[in-house]
Amino acid sequence: MKALNVLFLTCAMSMPVHAADTAVSVDAYGMVSFVHLDSDHNGYVSRVEARSVTGVEQAFDSADVNHDGLLDQHEYTRVRQAREAKQ
Repeated sequence: MKALNVLFLTCAMSMPVHAADTAVSVDAYGMVSFVHLDSDHNGYVSRVEARSVTGVEQAFDSADVNHDGLLDQHEYTRVRQAREAKQ
């Protein structure tokens, strides 16, 4: 029984943490900082990473100025500026 408990705890601790399970602060416009959204730290926000923030996902195509399927820091800033302008 003890071995089963250890196995269960080991498996539970090795499971990935989902974004919904962690607290991420957002600004007044509902935007997460670029650094937090860039979860793989490659300097870009992919479409998959953008899905975690509704406003970014919705504006992804228009913000992706060079159409490379990634948002760099400047393109991400445009999403924020667009959201500020709407409010």
